[in-house]
Amino acid sequence: MVTVRDITLTSTCEHHFVTIDGKATVAYIPKDSVIGLSKINRIVQFFAQRPQVQERLTQQILTALQTLLGTNNVAVSIDAVHYCVKAARYS
Repeated sequence: MVTVRDITLTSTCEHHFVTIDGKATVAYIPKDSVIGLSKINRIVQFFAQRPQVQERLTQQILTALQTLLGTNNVAVSIDAVHYCVKAARYS
């Protein structure tokens, strides 16, 4: 299994246009091919650069990797701080 942890990401909440900071973990079991670790980081950054919700961001990364790797044996986890939620707690 190939695992890449602590991939730093910054995105924007599509509902409030406030920052989302987080770290992604990606793991996969190679089938016929592998990709470089930097490519996994770039895929995460590519999808994070647009306004998002965390659930869709996770799904987009998962689908892209499944397609590129030709396997469904892919897992993606994102642990993030949503500043819109954090700000609402203190209002």
